[in-house]
Amino acid sequence: MMTTATFHLHCVTIRVARATILGIIVALAGILTGAPAGAQSTIKVLVNDSPITSYDIANRERFLRLTSRGRAGRKQAVNELIEEKLKLQEAKRLRVSIADAEVDRAFGNIAKNVKLTPAKLTAALKRQGINPDTLKNRIRADLAWGRIVRAGARSALNVTEKDVVEALGGQVDAKADIAEFKLRPILFVIPAKASNAYRAQRKREAESFRGRLSGCDQAQTLAKGLRDVTIRPLIRANEQQLGKAAEAVAATPVGKATRPRETDNGFELLAVCEKKTIRADSKESAEARNKIRQDETRRYARGKMRDLKSEAMIEYR
Repeated sequence: MMTTATFHLHCVTIRVARATILGIIVALAGILTGAPAGAQSTIKVLVNDSPITSYDIANRERFLRLTSRGRAGRKQAVNELIEEKLKLQEAKRLRVSIADAEVDRAFGNIAKNVKLTPAKLTAALKRQGINPDTLKNRIRADLAWGRIVRAGARSALNVTEKDVVEALGGQVDAKADIAEFKLRPILFVIPAKASNAYRAQRKREAESFRGRLSGCDQAQTLAKGLRDVTIRPLIRANEQQLGKAAEAVAATPVGKATRPRETDNGFELLAVCEKKTIRADSKESAEARNKIRQDETRRYARGKMRDLKSEAMIEYR
């Protein structure tokens, strides 16, 4: 609430770009040789009859250790590979396909962020004993999963005003609707040194004008023959911009004018030509709405993965 705006779900350029890139930078700076991949590969896990081999696990474990500064291990590698299989199987079922060009573009973005070309990043991974395909497979699965989650979580993105108010503890009005007006200022000019009697006369003339006005398009006609009356161009203003005049304008029907208000130049009327309500979210409510969307989408993704795991045939060997 994603907000659109737009937020990105499991996007590899975000998910990998920080921890992964930092890990690669450190690793490339300090360690330039790695253990070669095991020569023998055996099936260790079957995920709906799709195999995960010891070679797959060793590659992912080395990659995770590289990007987590040694904190990740075999258990995390196996779990990540299982989820990766499930993501790609679900993408195939839903006919969600990720083109090789998309994967290569994301791989190239990672390389760019660590100031390498894709070829040099590939070579650097290989020097660590890591097949670059383990990263590309992860990228493909995450891109596909992002599309699946975005499509499935659309209902979660329908955040109500009640949700926002509750998220804010009821302290901020989440639905900050405000009125916007189209106005025509009408000024009955008074000279700077005019007497009180003249001021009173001009106020009566302004009141009379106000009483006869029944539409903004009449203002010019009614002003003809009146001395020192200025019909100003239409303006748009919301209640916040009008300040003290907002209450009077809001109480005035469309086609009528506010009571004369004395200004430095004379008595001013505001003819109300149009009223409408616009939405003006406060910063707090907008942030709360976006956070709710993100939380709901993450919740959907976790639930979706939990369901896939519970329905899958996962065999460890």
